[in-house]
Formats: sequence, C-alpha cells, structure tokens
Amino acid sequence: MDRNQASVSSSEDSDSSYWKVASLASRARLGQAVRGAGLMAAIGLLGLGLVATLLVGCGGQAARVNTPLASGTAVGSTNTITVSGRATVNASPDEAVITISVETVGKDPASALDANSKITKTVGDRLTADGVPSDAVQTSNVSVYPDRAYDPKTGKDSITGYQATNSVVVTLRDAATVGKVLASAVETGATTVSGPIWQVAADSASLTEALTKAVANARDKAQALADAQGVKLSGVVSMTEGTVDQPTVPQYDSAKTAAGSSVETPPVSAGTVEITGSLTVTYSLTN
Repeated sequence: MDRNQASVSSSEDSDSSYWKVASLASRARLGQAVRGAGLMAAIGLLGLGLVATLLVGCGGQAARVNTPLASGTAVGSTNTITVSGRATVNASPDEAVITISVETVGKDPASALDANSKITKTVGDRLTADGVPSDAVQTSNVSVYPDRAYDPKTGKDSITGYQATNSVVVTLRDAATVGKVLASAVETGATTVSGPIWQVAADSASLTEALTKAVANARDKAQALADAQGVKLSGVVSMTEGTVDQPTVPQYDSAKTAAGSSVETPPVSAGTVEITGSLTVTYSLTN
C-alpha cells in the first residue's frame, strides 16, 4: 500500500468513527428527552389522579353527611308559615274634612276670576275669625272656563261668558265647630259646601291599636295551623304592614246655597268610624 492509499484509508476510518460517536450521542440525548417527557407525563397523570381521588373522596363524604335535626332546633328556611292578620276597631273621629267652593261668572275670564277672588277672600277671613287656623285650609282647585251655548240654527257653539271656581279643603279637629264653619262659609259667599268627612288623624292611637290587634290575629292563626301539624312556632322571619283603612263617613250632603243670607248652623254628629289594620307575618317552625 502506498502512502496516498494509507492516507485515504485513515481519513475514511476517522470519518466513520466520528459519525458513530455523533450517532451514539444523538441517541443518548433522545433517550434522555424521552425519559424526561415520560417522567413529566407520569407526574401529571399522578397529580390528576390524586386530585380526582381527593374530589371523589370529598364528594362522597359530603353526600353521606346527614345531620339529624335535634328536638327544639329550627327547621330550614323552607319550613315557615306565612299568615295574614286583620283587625277592626271603632273609634271616635278626631278630624272632619269639609270642602267649600265659590263660583262666579263674568263676561270675560278676568272679570270672572276677579269677582271670585274677592268672595273667596271674604270667606277665608270669616273662617279665620271663627278660629280656623291657616294651616287647616288648603286650596284644592282654581279654574276658569267658558260657558258655551249651542245654536241649533247654525249648528255652532258660542261663548256666552266665563265661570270661575275656587275650592278649598278645610280640616277641623273640633267637631263642635263643623256646623258653624259650614254656615259661616255660606253666609259670606260660598256657593257649594260638602262634608264633613270624618276620619282619625295619622298619629291617632286608634291606628296603632288596630295594627296591634292585627298582629295578635296573625299569631293566633299561625298557632292554630302549627298545632294542627304538630310543630311549634319559633321567631318571626318577616313582617309586612298592610293598609290601615278608615272608610269615609259623610254626614252632610253637598248643597248649592244662596250666598249672603243668614244661615242656621246645621246639626252635625260625629258618631264613630271603623278602622281596619292588616299585615302579613312569616314565622319559622321548630319540632
């Protein structure tokens, strides 16, 4: 073998050895990567299995919990009873409401309203002189509107004048003054009076009494139902106030009057009124 052949052979052997070593290194790295990936996958699967085991274990334990209800303890929120209470009391009214109106006419709106305002002021001054406080008088309506006449020949309406109205509502707390106020209003120019409507004041003890008795009525109903089912009433879960009704009791019919003449004081009797209180109560139940 000459020197050139020996050199080529040596080079080929050297290249072959290099590729063998590189191949072995690549296989080693590939094996490590595969083993690493397998280990991570195994750890992940193990973690998932552990979490699943914990979840199943907790779920199974919660499903098996069944704490018995001890005697005398409150039942769940669904174990309630809701009843309504209602009560009516009779009371002497301490307020009388009357309505006084003045109506005037004029050829135009200004004259109708001007005449009306003068008479209304006269009526108001008389009420003040009779001892009616200013905060007991409230204007409820002031209006001016045309009076119309229909002409059958032309088939048209025409304005013949104007009418003005001023109405006030007077709330009196002394029943003895009602008749006097009605007569005074008519004497000084009021053209329409109506009332009184008897009622009790918002701060009356009768309203509280009606609600108190309504609560007792609700409790009696709930107790009867609980006894029928063999359970006991516990605390109040909720209570909702309903309405407090007091029907109006008019004692003096509306009437149009001739103003300016002396008027006999009309007899007025207050009598009694019925006050009804209502509410809804929800009770919890116990064994």
